[in-house]
Amino acid sequence: MTTDTIDPPQRRRSRASLLIVLAMFAAPVLIAWSLFYIFPEWMPSSTSNHGDLVEPARPLPAFNLDTVSGEAVDQTFLRGKWNYVYLHQGECDSACVEQLYKVRQLRLAHGKDIDRIQRLMLWQADAVCPEARAELESHFPGQVIALVPANSELVTEFSTDTADPLLADRIYLVDPLGNLMMSYQPGAEPRGIIKDMHRLLKYSGLG
Repeated sequence: MTTDTIDPPQRRRSRASLLIVLAMFAAPVLIAWSLFYIFPEWMPSSTSNHGDLVEPARPLPAFNLDTVSGEAVDQTFLRGKWNYVYLHQGECDSACVEQLYKVRQLRLAHGKDIDRIQRLMLWQADAVCPEARAELESHFPGQVIALVPANSELVTEFSTDTADPLLADRIYLVDPLGNLMMSYQPGAEPRGIIKDMHRLLKYSGLG
């Protein structure tokens, strides 16, 4: 049956059903958002967020990248789970390694909810030899390391201040709908980051 033979009432019912499904998917994230953006006073005073909110939450653009191991990764990777994202340019120095280690430990700290969280590194590594890239990947199993080109639109969307996101050494939080919603400075206390993620996991059913 073609769409030309579907009567208008049936077409409206189909659209309504689709909207209901989409609303059911988005509602848990919207509830979690509201506690950070719209009704922060509903949170106990001792549980204010520990990162820098991105206001409003910023949808990340579509992307198609390759990982260090040659696998394709695109924007669908971010969907359905909460994401810790780290950006870096050039050789992964001691500060870079420290942040990747921190991200790994942050995820491990969530115990039974660990499968609701994933890790992504966006690496501008044109000047880094393939051997060094592979070595970094081997040190952090489970860490998805995607290679980004120079002047990447995706990288630009992570700008939260005047610093270049590739040089800021921040950890970013992306929700299960692919929106950038928070960032953490290099010296942010892991305990605070864990508390923020715990609240998001608690009040959203996604991931």
